[in-house]
Amino acid sequence: MFVVIVDIVIKKEFVENFREAVLRQGENSMSREEGCLGFDILENPEDPSRITLYESYTDAATFYGIHRETPHFTEYARTTAPWVESKSMRALTKIWPKN
Repeated sequence: MFVVIVDIVIKKEFVENFREAVLRQGENSMSREEGCLGFDILENPEDPSRITLYESYTDAATFYGIHRETPHFTEYARTTAPWVESKSMRALTKIWPKN
């Protein structure tokens, strides 16, 4: 299993807009992408402008070759880019437990 953790800091004035867009993105990924195994959207309870995505896919090729090429991801990325103050991504391979 391939996992991506994305830490995002949203510009304060766009927190609600971003929240709506990322929830829609999560729903689209889970319902439209066969290789998307999970899409958790986490919010810092002390600072709602800090969002973390925990996404899991069958493998790296599914994430890079399918997920990031879908129309819904392209639209999400284009729409939310101006709202983002900073973003960092970590790509990981799950080694245990085996599912």
